[in-house]
Parts: sequence; C-alpha cells; structure tokens
Amino acid sequence: MKKIIYLIIVLGIVLLASLFSSAQALEINIFLDQQPLENIETSIMENDHLLIPARSIIEAMGGRITWFSALKLLNIYLEGQTASLVIDDPFLEVNGKKVALEISAKIINNRVMIPVEVIKIISQVEVTWDNQNKNLYFDTIKPNLLNIRSYSHPDKTRIVIDLSEATEFRASYLTDPERIYVDIMGSTGKLEEEAKQLEINDGVIKQVKTTQFNGEMARIAIGLFQKAEYETFSLLSPDRIVVDIFKPETKEAVLSEKITTSQPKEQPSVTIESGIAKKRVVVIDPGHGGSDPGAIGPTGLKEKEVTLGIAQALKELFNQAGIPVYLTREKDNLVYLEDRVNFANQKNGFVFVSIHTNSVLKHRPEATGIETYVLSSKYIGASAKDVADRENRASRMHPELDTDLAKIIADLEESANIQYSLDLAEIVQKEMVNYLKLGNRGVKQAPFVVLKGVNMAAILVEVGFISNPNEEKLLRDNNFRKKVAEAIFKALKYYLEKTPDEI
Repeated sequence: MKKIIYLIIVLGIVLLASLFSSAQALEINIFLDQQPLENIETSIMENDHLLIPARSIIEAMGGRITWFSALKLLNIYLEGQTASLVIDDPFLEVNGKKVALEISAKIINNRVMIPVEVIKIISQVEVTWDNQNKNLYFDTIKPNLLNIRSYSHPDKTRIVIDLSEATEFRASYLTDPERIYVDIMGSTGKLEEEAKQLEINDGVIKQVKTTQFNGEMARIAIGLFQKAEYETFSLLSPDRIVVDIFKPETKEAVLSEKITTSQPKEQPSVTIESGIAKKRVVVIDPGHGGSDPGAIGPTGLKEKEVTLGIAQALKELFNQAGIPVYLTREKDNLVYLEDRVNFANQKNGFVFVSIHTNSVLKHRPEATGIETYVLSSKYIGASAKDVADRENRASRMHPELDTDLAKIIADLEESANIQYSLDLAEIVQKEMVNYLKLGNRGVKQAPFVVLKGVNMAAILVEVGFISNPNEEKLLRDNNFRKKVAEAIFKALKYYLEKTPDEI
C-alpha cells in the first residue's frame, strides 16, 4: 500500500513538473515605437505563445484597464476600443464582438498576463518578436514615406514625396541659409537610404535630406541656392505630396501665365480666348437653403443668404460670357445634398462648385480666411472633419452617412476626377485669396456628400468665416459678394479654357 501511495506522489510530481515546464518566465526587452519600456514585469512564454503583463503594457500605450477580481474579468480601453476578456477563457470581446484567441489570459504570480495577440487585435501597431535577442517591438502603424523623387524643369524643380497613404503635412521657409522644411505626419522606416539624401544641384535646389524628426513626424529639408518661392499640394491615387520650387526669374512669368492676378478695382474680362469654354457646362451649388440656414453669424446673417447671393452674381457673369451655367437652387428652398449631385450629373456638368461660408463654435474671432475642399475618404487638413460634418447635415443619410460614404468615395478616388478636382481647387483657392485679400487656409480634403458621385471636377469653397464679425460684415455686403463671384469666375474661366477634353 505504501508503495502505491509513493508511486502516486512521484507521478504527481512528474505531472506537475511537466505542466510547469510549458510555462517559462522570460526576461525580455519591450519597445514602443523604438523606445524601451522601463520597469516592465517578467513575461511568460507558454507553448511558444508570449504572455505579457496587462496593466504595464496597456498603460504604457496610453490606455487603461479595470479588473474585477471576483469575476476574473479584465476590461481594456485603448485607442477608442473597448475590449473584455475572462481569465482562462480563450475569447476576446471587442466592441461587442467575440474574437477567438490562440491562448487565453492567465493569472501568474498574482499578475494578469495577456497574450500578445490581444495588443495586435485592439491597437494599430505592428508587433515584431526578435527571439534571438528577446526583444518585443510594438510600432505604431502610421503613414510611411516610400520614395522621394525630383524633376528639374526650365522654370522650377519639383520634389515628389510618395506616401503609403494620405497624411497631414506643413511647409515652412527659413533663411540664412535659404531652405524649405516639409514636416509630414509619418515614418521614414520604409524609405530607402539612397532616397534620404538627394544631391540635385540644378541651380534651384542643392540637396534634399530626410530624417525622422520625432516619433510622429518626418522632416524633409530642401536646401536652396538662393531665395525662391514655392508651392505645396497633395495628390491621391497614389498618395503623394508635391513641392514646386520656382526659379526666381521665372516665378512671376509662371504665375502670370497660370492666372493673371486680379486687382480689387478691376472688373473680370468675359472675352473667351477659345470657343471650348462655351461648350462646357458649369454647375454652381449655393449651399444650404430653406429650413437649412447653414451657419449663422454673430449679428444673425445666414449662410444660405450669402451663398445664394454669390451664386446669382456668378451665374450672371457666365451668362455674359456665353458659358452654359446652372444653379442647383435659384431661390430660398431646401435641396437635399444627394439631389444636388443628381442635378449636376443630369446637366452633364464639366465643373461643379459648391459655395459655403465657414464657421466655428462660439464665434471665435480669430478664425478667418478662405479654404477650398475636394472629395476624399479621409480628412486631410486642420479643421477638415469639423467642416465636413457641418456641411453634410443636409444629407438624407446623416448622421449614418460615414458607413457607406467611405466605400463609395474609395472607388471615386481611383478616377481621374479627383486629380482634376485638385487642379481646379488650387486655381480657385489662389485666385480668391489674391483677389479678396483674405487669409489663405489652403486646399483640403474631406468626405463631403455634396461632392460624392459628381461625375466631373468638383470642389467646395468656404469663402470666409461668417462667425468672424469682420468677415460677416464683408459677407453681408453685396459688393463683396460680387467680388467673390468675380474671383471664382476668373478661376473657372481659366480652367474651362486650359483643361483638355479627356477628363
């Protein structure tokens, strides 16, 4: 009997040893965006699956957890995701949906340990395990710079920055020495070494150097031979940023050829240099109307009044020029955004311009200027989301528009219309800023319902801030509205005449 008991004890010890041998404590180095995380507890390797301390990792990534010991329930809040798991249960519930795990979470040495795949599922990171050095990397997935190219032309040098996806950027000019900085929200991790430093030496640009400025931003430094003017803009399909640096002696001539800068007292010419413009249909969309007043200024001026006034003045200019033009609404009535799109397509428009005024909450007076938008599935540019959300409210689909809209826009971005729209937006934005002498807030991109499905070059212009007392006063003035119409007319006239037929 004693021998039997002894054998049972020995077998039990062997069995326990075999069980614990599958779970091995492991001292590893954990990196978040290439920075080592300090004071992280020991991890566990079990059956080739790595378990890491839940609280330390989640909090290091900017999230938080709640632990219900009686239920053995862990809730994780990270990057807008809510995830729940139960100890020893091989499932993860993410935003109400269950996901099967290869290994369940466990309590080891009084600590909650979660499998690495939980982090993969609930966060936007790339996970890399270096088994040889016992290093675990969590790298935030961000837009990548893929390549940098240069093209030297007689009047300018063009720098093209290829991206994995569209992202925000800003450019600045510094002197002594003369140089341009372009800061891009993204990573240089996938940029080949030879592309990080380009020797150009074409009389305009000396060299282009690219560095990872910080964890979130890449910086491109463009060294110049002498002071020069430049322009930046973004393009889609494929995503890229373009920087044009002009030779000092040719910049004035280039701008003169592109669009003759208007003076405030000048009246626009309506002489058409070629007959092509008279064959192309213009569709003007006065924003809002009827029960939808749009934004309202500090003294009660309604956006719908301003946009209709500008559109009517613009229609008159096109009538004088003999160019076919249509308005999506001729009076103060409500027209759904989708109906405006259908109207433009029925008229076989060549260009579509939706006119609006900008606004910010609480009428903050510091918000001023002009900006122009084109269609995108993403929000590109500061304030783009706020503007799109406000202007999309007249859609029948609002507020559930984002689900289907993103899919449709993604298809549209493959078409040439987006590129033509970007060209049109650049021309209109520049002419309005020059002619009206208001601040330049640039060309931006956002998912506007009124631009979705328009089979032509299409833009949305925000001609000033009705929430700004000074700009509200201008927008109330009929003479100023006529100036806005003149600026848009001049830009559209140029575009109609210069754009080839193959749109």
